[in-house]
Order: sequence, then structure tokens, then C-alpha cells
Amino acid sequence: MRAFLLLAALMLGLCPAQAHHSTNANFTQEIISVVGVIERVRFQNPHASVLIKHTEADGEETFWLIESGARTTLERQGVTLDLLEIGSKITATGRKGRRDYTMYLQKIIFEDGSEFIPQPDLN
Repeated sequence: MRAFLLLAALMLGLCPAQAHHSTNANFTQEIISVVGVIERVRFQNPHASVLIKHTEADGEETFWLIESGARTTLERQGVTLDLLEIGSKITATGRKGRRDYTMYLQKIIFEDGSEFIPQPDLN
């Protein structure tokens, strides 16, 4: 019996752990804003995301990955990403990522001044 328990413990130790990260692991508390044009929208789990192209005054382009909550969480709150049309110019505001050109979305402001706030309870 003792040998069986030892073998079971060893086998469990060899199995890769599957866990989801906290946003604190990948994003700082610093709030930033980036102006850009929507290139791609992904409405999926574990994170919905928007890819925007930011163009500097000198013409240099950078792509920002803007992450949000999980698709299922957003859907339960009645949020859809239908408002985020490819080619729309936006200002994205959120928590700066620990990796370059990443952000955790708090809100998007469109050119007409309207706002998209995917998870108002977290802001």
C-alpha cells in the first residue's frame, strides 16, 4: 500500500499543472493610454483581445495587444465586441503590461467620444 501511494504521488508530480494566471502576474498598476487603429478583434477564452496599430509622429508603427476578460465572463455581463470594428481609430486605456506593447483594457474611447467599457466592475 505504501509503495502504491509513493508511486501515485510521483505520478502526480510529473503531470503538468494547468492554471490560469492572475492579471497581476502580467500587468502593472500603471494606467496608460494608447491611440491606434483596430487591426484584429478576438472574442475567446481565456482572454478577449484587440490588436491595435499605433503610429508615432515619425511614422514608426507599433502593434499593441490589448487584453480583456474571458469571453464567457464578458458574455455573462452582456458585453459583445461588435462595437470594435476593424479600421476604427480608438484610444485604449488600461493597465500597462509587463511585456512591451501590452495592456489590460479598462476602456476604449472612439473618435466620436463614445466609450466601450468591457468590465465596469473592475475599474
